[in-house]
Amino acid sequence: MTTNDQVSGVNSPWRGVRSRLLEERDRVHREIRDYPTPIPRCDAQFNHLLEQRDSLARELQRFDASAAAASATDADERILTLIDQAELGEALKRELRSIAGAGENRPASR
Repeated sequence: MTTNDQVSGVNSPWRGVRSRLLEERDRVHREIRDYPTPIPRCDAQFNHLLEQRDSLARELQRFDASAAAASATDADERILTLIDQAELGEALKRELRSIAGAGENRPASR
């Protein structure tokens, strides 16, 4: 079973969150690709983009593994826990919580 099949077997919030993570990953990839050259090693903005790219790859991997193991009874709590524990910016986490159906009712993670 492929990752897309695993996620599609779970409710639509999982698909929505995964889709948004993929969009963000693609956005970061475009920024990296289009970054003006030459790029010095000490370029903080470019290095931040690389960190974002790596973080999104890790979070997508965690998300897919968890979606594959999610049951109908714990899916909602599991997705919110994943979002809270993610190494992502707070703005993106708020957006993901909204997609997952939690809105702003869940406290921000630290």
